[in-house]
Amino acid sequence: MSKIGIIDIGSNTFNLLISCITTKKSIFRCEDFVGIRKGTIDGFIQEKTISNSIKLINKYKNKCKKLGCKKIYLVATASLRKPKNNLEFLDRCKKETGLIINIISGLEEAKLIFQGISNNIHNLNNYLIVDIGGASTEFVICKYKKAIYKKSFSFGSQLLLQKFKPTSPINSQDLFKINSFFKKKLKNLLLVVKKYKIINLIGSSGSINCLANIQSLSSKVEKLEYLNIEQFTQITSPKILNSTIEDRKKIPGLVKMRAENIIITIILINFLLDEGIKNVYTSKFSLNDGIFSNILNNTISWQESLL
Repeated sequence: MSKIGIIDIGSNTFNLLISCITTKKSIFRCEDFVGIRKGTIDGFIQEKTISNSIKLINKYKNKCKKLGCKKIYLVATASLRKPKNNLEFLDRCKKETGLIINIISGLEEAKLIFQGISNNIHNLNNYLIVDIGGASTEFVICKYKKAIYKKSFSFGSQLLLQKFKPTSPINSQDLFKINSFFKKKLKNLLLVVKKYKIINLIGSSGSINCLANIQSLSSKVEKLEYLNIEQFTQITSPKILNSTIEDRKKIPGLVKMRAENIIITIILINFLLDEGIKNVYTSKFSLNDGIFSNILNNTISWQESLL
């Protein structure tokens, strides 16, 4: 069986997907927190963050070898689109791991996220995909398997935390500022949502999946998991929004590395619920699955790394 590894170098987390070309199925997936965005100061990724990133990439490379992969594709998003020393990061990775990183645009990222979800979700026709990362957020509106709107915004959970510096617990003034920011930035998106009467939201990021984990007390999100809105409101308002970062780390189902960023995700979902979204789902499928679909269709244009 021909196996390949796909590594998504994100602003908060790195994601590894190992899939089989023959069976067209995934074999293994995992994510690890690195925090490139948090480890970027004045536009430069700090040495410790670069070293930790390279170390994790080597760990993923060894996992791919162990499971019999012949090729690896490395893709970086806003994590390496923005830093001033991104070329240094690419060179270090090539020298210390032997692997080549491909930096993709925000629009291509949105397209791949759409493909990763739409090719694997068959029981919903019309929905809004939201993928909130550390340094960017992608929105795609899907109508009968076609993307009628896709856009990547240059804001993510970590960037917004750095911009607004909300109190812990968050106060009403900070909450108002962040909601006002979303209202201004997402004006055109909301017009399309209302025009096509989109009421379903699918979240594909780790932070949104984390909310499903809290609700179900499970560490595994299946293909498509429904977030009960009533339970979501009960959980997020008193338990998370009104708690400190340290208190959040003790909440069952909430991964400690997301204790700070989860606030932005909750505010965004609540904002969209207020604007007409009725149902929220989470999906394990995302960018890497979209890349795998392109590999299967032989429509990939990035450089591969041979093992």
